[in-house]
Amino acid sequence: MAGIHSVSIVGTGNVAHHLGKALRDAGVEITAVYGRNHTSAKELANKLGCSIAPSLSKLQGDLILLCVSDDAIAKLIEEIPNDRRIAYTSGSVPLSALPIKEDLGVFYPLQTFSKHRDLDVSKVPFLIEARSEKFQFALMQLASTISNQVIDANSKDRLHYHISAVFVNNFVNHLFTLGKAHTDENGLDWEVLKPLIHETVAKINSLDPMAAQTGPAVRKDKHTIDRHKGELNGISKEIYALLTQSIQQSLKK
Repeated sequence: MAGIHSVSIVGTGNVAHHLGKALRDAGVEITAVYGRNHTSAKELANKLGCSIAPSLSKLQGDLILLCVSDDAIAKLIEEIPNDRRIAYTSGSVPLSALPIKEDLGVFYPLQTFSKHRDLDVSKVPFLIEARSEKFQFALMQLASTISNQVIDANSKDRLHYHISAVFVNNFVNHLFTLGKAHTDENGLDWEVLKPLIHETVAKINSLDPMAAQTGPAVRKDKHTIDRHKGELNGISKEIYALLTQSIQQSLKK
């Protein structure tokens, strides 16, 4: 099977922007972009120096890369001609749940992407899976042109990596959102908390997360915990109580 030297991208969101740029900068030809939103597709096509595909059937290149929501993957695969090689960027969708096409694989970057924030893609782990060994090898070669960490990961392992990623990224970021909301509500400066956030993240480079855990839940400081909950309302109060309980239960194991 020939290597992958040209890619068409389906999707115009955060992942499409970052992967398209990384692949282009690595010397891979971006042949076209396809997206439901013409304005977004034009923006990405201009950024990558390629054309806008008028339809899925017109997509060309050695690979069609689907950078779309999980729910859209199966339908798009059905609409793309059978002779195209296709990979998708989802962490949770198993190959077994998708239409039977031989040249179908996964090109999953385990990272959070924001369109207007620069990111060093060479440090992003890529989890690769495919229906054939030859296509998997081709996808791993492609990933190695933009990343220093390329991993052979089956659908089950990829799912569990994704679940862990939701805990350490999406949920943690939502806790940042709640923390900022609390400072805002009380007329305080959110910036004061940023050194704490940076140190919290830095510590896990040298400590197991369990060993790095601190705070009133660890100390079993009931008086402080009750005072905190007394200042909170609604779901923020529920989350505080549930996480406190989870920390204390973890320490018992």
